[in-house]
Amino acid sequence: MKHLRFVIYLIPLLSFSQQESKIIAYLHPEKDQLKIEQSITIINNSNDNWDRVVLLDWANSFSSVETALADRFAQDFKNRFQFSSDEDRGRTVFSDPIPTADFKISRVEDQKDIVELLLDTPLLPGASKTFILKYDVEIPNNAFTGYGKTSKGDYNLQYWYLHPAVYHDGKWDYYSHKDLNDFYGALMDFTISLHVPSNFHATSSIPIQLEAPAADYNSYLFEGTDYNGADLYIRKKANQFKRFSTTELTIVSDLEEESLADEMKVVVLKKISKFLTEHLGAYPHDEILISNEFYKESPVYGLSSLPSFINPFPDGFGYEIRMLKAMTRKWVQNGYLLNSRKEFWLDNAITIYTMMKYQEMNYPDLNIVGKFSKVWGLRGFNVAKLKFNDQYSLLFLNTARLNLDQALTTPADSLVKYNQELGLAYKAGVGFLYLDDYLKDGSLDRAIKKLYNPQALNPIETKDFRIILNAETTKDTDWFFDDYITSHVRMDWKIRSISKSADSLTVKLKNKSGRMLPVPLYTLNNDSIVSKEWIPAFARDTTITLSRKRANRLALNYEQLIPEFSQRDNYRTLKNFPSINRPLQLRLFKDVENPAKTEVFLIPDLGYNLYDGVSLGARFYNGNLLPKPFNYSLNPTYGFTSRKLIGSVGFSYSHPIQDRSERLYEVRYGLTANTFSYEQNLLYRKFSSYLNLSYRPEDLRSNKRQRLTFRNVLVSRERSDINPVSEPDYNVFNINWSHSDPNFRRYFSYGIGTEISTKFGKIDGRVEWRKLFKDNRQLNIRVFAGAFLYNDTGNDDFFSYALDRPTDYLFDYNYYGRSEDSGLFSQQLIVAEGGFKSQLEPTFANKWITTANASYSIWKYIYAYGDIGLVKNSDRNAQFVYDSGVRVNLLQDYFELYFPLYSNKGWEIAQKDYDQKIRFIVTLDINTFINLFKRRWY
Repeated sequence: MKHLRFVIYLIPLLSFSQQESKIIAYLHPEKDQLKIEQSITIINNSNDNWDRVVLLDWANSFSSVETALADRFAQDFKNRFQFSSDEDRGRTVFSDPIPTADFKISRVEDQKDIVELLLDTPLLPGASKTFILKYDVEIPNNAFTGYGKTSKGDYNLQYWYLHPAVYHDGKWDYYSHKDLNDFYGALMDFTISLHVPSNFHATSSIPIQLEAPAADYNSYLFEGTDYNGADLYIRKKANQFKRFSTTELTIVSDLEEESLADEMKVVVLKKISKFLTEHLGAYPHDEILISNEFYKESPVYGLSSLPSFINPFPDGFGYEIRMLKAMTRKWVQNGYLLNSRKEFWLDNAITIYTMMKYQEMNYPDLNIVGKFSKVWGLRGFNVAKLKFNDQYSLLFLNTARLNLDQALTTPADSLVKYNQELGLAYKAGVGFLYLDDYLKDGSLDRAIKKLYNPQALNPIETKDFRIILNAETTKDTDWFFDDYITSHVRMDWKIRSISKSADSLTVKLKNKSGRMLPVPLYTLNNDSIVSKEWIPAFARDTTITLSRKRANRLALNYEQLIPEFSQRDNYRTLKNFPSINRPLQLRLFKDVENPAKTEVFLIPDLGYNLYDGVSLGARFYNGNLLPKPFNYSLNPTYGFTSRKLIGSVGFSYSHPIQDRSERLYEVRYGLTANTFSYEQNLLYRKFSSYLNLSYRPEDLRSNKRQRLTFRNVLVSRERSDINPVSEPDYNVFNINWSHSDPNFRRYFSYGIGTEISTKFGKIDGRVEWRKLFKDNRQLNIRVFAGAFLYNDTGNDDFFSYALDRPTDYLFDYNYYGRSEDSGLFSQQLIVAEGGFKSQLEPTFANKWITTANASYSIWKYIYAYGDIGLVKNSDRNAQFVYDSGVRVNLLQDYFELYFPLYSNKGWEIAQKDYDQKIRFIVTLDINTFINLFKRRWY
């Protein structure tokens, strides 16, 4: 009864305010459930009559695999939620409303985490209404988003109650949970009466007022005004959150740093809180809660997250930078009423810019790799010379080089994951640094501080920021708002030519992108800045006259204030030898590009196939840590088994298409040549030229891809008396169209192609379809059909369609022993052409072939598979073939085993040498695995 008396005791403490939420909640850990009674008082502070009130019920986002959150997980190839049990997912279950209630509870169609309270009588402007709601929240597993029930039985809760949406511009402004850390709700006055079993202890972002321990239940009273959320942490272990007092506020946190004493943490936190107060404004509350879960929502990526035993940064820096990131985010969340999904760029621009300013003030000389920049063998790398803040431009440029840049004004849920987590967030912060250096009057910092308003009733938008900034400066800022934040087109300039006189320079500049942005032009004496002049925006070409002074070099964007696509043509020497504009430099391993040098990179290369054995060599290439349009690679290696020089060479150029409405995304063309052994003591040489037209939807989050490829392949094979080949040299022209949509729940792709050679012509097509059903069973279907237009190869099946193991005469597949017809390497399976798993007769088709391959999951990664087909050869009628068996799918398309059971041969499992009938798919190429993980980010 003690906790009941505690609830009664709360009543006099509750004060009426504009929007108010009173919550009484009981935790039942045996059910992973919160029983909640919530009283929500809403005031209509608009000029409209309200016939409904909208509440955010993001706890119900976990209720099924058909919510917006589940769709987002599937788009990002996160399968944990899809395969979880109902008990792990969580949901909100309403009790029946009281009979006298004058409203109805309804969920918005197609948005299961949005609740409408439909009013019998409209709520008039200025009027208020209190809603009493009873419901149970079943708590999800924390593996999905970081919040929920942990494996230790603790509860980290974020969206665990009903929160009113914002009413703005004549409508309710709301959206569904998509795990984007962008909750957007009305400011509320909270009173929370929480009751948990006595072995649990609670902490909340709402300040604690009372705590009443008891034999059965520990009861807590949390109370605070003007909060936009109420995070809750219920732990079995007491005192996990420590309190640190500063002049500005109290920090409550469970972020640990074993190497840093609490006294030093206080010093760090005082420095951060003082800085944020001065640069943004006073935090709106007396306490700020920084949990480890909150930090992990948007961590500091890179070396600052390394363990202490290899930490290259000053003592305590890792803790400081983590707390800086988390506290700045929290400061921005509670000081600016922003629709973080719509105004993603402004939210992140303020956060990242503030962090960069802090870094400049406190660690101006800190390198991106810390103390590693002084280590022999590492200090020569370009990356070791970068300052800590240079990482932001670098990580954004990865997006630009991949042609995945998106306008900063793009809503957060329309961004590819890399842009949402890193690319555009950093572009926004760097953009503010660019703008600040251009203005040079402190107006940006003043505007950011004036925008800070924790008690704002109306959301802040880009137009509000623009008005405030223009009131603070006399300089033109239209270029920033009309171009920098609205366009995804890459930024790029070059120095076209220089005319010199004794005391002046006439410089012609070219704007390669056409974007109307200012750019700084520098005169340099070696690496020292002599002068710096901001050139106003120009469309294509302009001419500038400068004083020569003591300069010996000229550079655009020398301080890299602008995240420019390429700076390779930004430098000109004023000496008499133009060849030294960018001198040649050989470098070991990949590195960040030095735009003032022409760099050739060298990296050791290790490979393997059955005939060459282990191969060791070197790769010379011009690639660096960021993708670039033109690439070359020379890869000579030595095969220790074949004792021959083997390897490859390749040249390619990628032309990105910036107009997204055209759907043509990239044009790539190139030349490749390689030579390896295809049999013992026999080499093949392959020369290929190609043109690829890649298509991608305007919505970059879509996984759809299309490609039209034109390719010519010339192959020359060594021959011997022991192993004669009928077609040692041949040339094949290939045209192929492919379409793929590789979503997690539904995979669909098809391809149509033709091959033309002097002795044969082919046309074929394939369709693949995979479907993941609600019961987590998966059906896979593949259909292939191919036919010869003409075939003058006689009885040789080298160019014929294969039922189970293609001959790969174009040397496209990664066979480890391509010429083997027995032994382990002959059991390698590459699902192409016929796609059969059993080795049946006829093995090849020299007229036409049609096959269908299917599999269906039995339990988890165990599948039943079956193949059927018709094979037609010129000397016999079409023959029907089939096989079936068990497929062990450990990682789709990367690591699979196939166990044949029954086929045209009968019960294969009962036949001798069964172990030689088992087929396997094993992918060892590291780049293939990298692409597997990259698909979540790009």
